[in-house]
Amino acid sequence: MKRILSIIAFVLLVVPSANAQLLWKISGRGTEKLSYILGTHHAVPFTYCDSIPGLMKAFEEVDFVIGEFDMVKMGEMTPVQMQNMQKMMMMPADTTLLSLFSKEEKELLDAYLKETVGAELQIFSAMKPMTIMVTVQNKILMDIIPDIASMTGMDKYMQTLAVSKGKSVGGLETMEYQMNLLYGNSLEEQADALLEMARGGNSKELMTELTAVYKSQDLDALWSVFKDQMTRYEYDALVSERNKNWKKQIVELLPVQSSLFVVGSGHLPGEKGMIKLLKKAGYKVKPVKK
Repeated sequence: MKRILSIIAFVLLVVPSANAQLLWKISGRGTEKLSYILGTHHAVPFTYCDSIPGLMKAFEEVDFVIGEFDMVKMGEMTPVQMQNMQKMMMMPADTTLLSLFSKEEKELLDAYLKETVGAELQIFSAMKPMTIMVTVQNKILMDIIPDIASMTGMDKYMQTLAVSKGKSVGGLETMEYQMNLLYGNSLEEQADALLEMARGGNSKELMTELTAVYKSQDLDALWSVFKDQMTRYEYDALVSERNKNWKKQIVELLPVQSSLFVVGSGHLPGEKGMIKLLKKAGYKVKPVKK
């Protein structure tokens, strides 16, 4: 199970495709105004938005910006919500992190974590294995894309810009749902995934390639890099089921409002991607070239 790629890398992008394009126009079925769907890389800074043909023009046309979840609300979380989120990331009181691994596995993880983040496993003893994986992945991404430490990502930027321009924002799912995608597996499954990450040792090379291909805006090329890293079960859970849920919501919104839907690029293409799902629902979905 290639969990580190199929969950963390997936949460950053995801993909297959038919055209080298990130922005698509949605029309037809009696919709009075055009809507659009944009594929993002969640770790790429907002400045890349200017490189996507037609994006800012499409943004000016719409009244709503709908992301995977409402990122504006993240800054409005209550103390209880913040505590619940932190609790999901930490080991339960009745289990220790080190108890999940054998002596040999601890030695492997010590070496890997020293190399990637400069600390041994013991330092992370209060964290769940998935939290450690996210920490490592964030460090790798900061090495690859240093600007993410100081710049807003594409997804949040489009929502905050919408608010500043008097547009409405919303989400296709909740932040809690996305947290469950990361932390919904058992501790044993998370431990296995962390070990797989350490044994693979190529996360930086893969994320470097994925990021470079994303910036080429070639979804076919991106999929060719990514597709072998996900099992059918993982694709169904992380892409297919979510796309089905999103399609239902989008189809309900299209006749009543003009929206820009901003989601990870991997949700767009493929037989179960948003482009095909919306076409099957009777809409015209065409790439925006300029």
